[in-house]
Amino acid sequence: MLIHYKKPEGVLAHYIDHFWEKKMENEDDIPYEVETIFPEDQVVITFSLGNTYYRAVQTPNKFEPIQGAIVESLHTLPTYYKHQVGNHIFGIKFNLGGLACFCSVPFKNYNNTNADISQFLGDASSGLLPELLESTSFEDRINIFEKFITPLILENRVKKWDRLNQFVAILESEEEINTALYKTITRSFIELTGITPKEYLQIKRINQSLAYFAQHKSSKNQELADLLGFYDTAHFNHTFKKFTGKTPQSFVSEIEKMEPNEFIDEFKQYISPEHLLYYSSKKHS
Repeated sequence: MLIHYKKPEGVLAHYIDHFWEKKMENEDDIPYEVETIFPEDQVVITFSLGNTYYRAVQTPNKFEPIQGAIVESLHTLPTYYKHQVGNHIFGIKFNLGGLACFCSVPFKNYNNTNADISQFLGDASSGLLPELLESTSFEDRINIFEKFITPLILENRVKKWDRLNQFVAILESEEEINTALYKTITRSFIELTGITPKEYLQIKRINQSLAYFAQHKSSKNQELADLLGFYDTAHFNHTFKKFTGKTPQSFVSEIEKMEPNEFIDEFKQYISPEHLLYYSSKKHS
């Protein structure tokens, strides 16, 4: 599997977490039958530059084809992907609320869905896919996207996004928040991200637990429940399964089979904890 990652530079580094690309040229490039993505707090734009790939939400049963240029909204449910030989996907992962700085579309009601890129970035964005198809390198594709999106920055949305980040800091500080302020924070979250502050904190805590399991390969649920602010072990177990579709014990039993390799060491700054399980396949050793 051909995989690339790169962090943006300059002004876009505020809003975009990283660019990525993967290309599957033969059967050996597909180390998993179904790829599982647990909920994250980042919107992704993907461009399908090769064969169709498939996506299902919540359960790996009903898969829908993914083609063209798509905005994949924040998902509060597990998402599943099926790949095939000939897949070639170029993607942009935005920081929390980052895409909102380039469009005036409210993100409310877009959770767990895909939408054509033009719904967010206008009709002109439809011309990106043909241009990307003609490009010859990952760097060229990054340049094409950066050239298109940089002029779209909306200063009024950037101000709202700056305030959102202030709200995130307040939430993560665990300071007591009065009712009026919480309502203001909730409106900001829903407008710029599509999720509530409660959902954001739950997703963040679950990803922290995934990172803990990936690092320590142990299942000390009570310790994690206390560390991450859950009421008790039962509350942690329930929330973990709600967002991942797995119990902590079943996830740990899978993570324990992982073996360190150079692939993981090189790309771990980009790869979500659940990806570590799949990308630790011997096919990447």
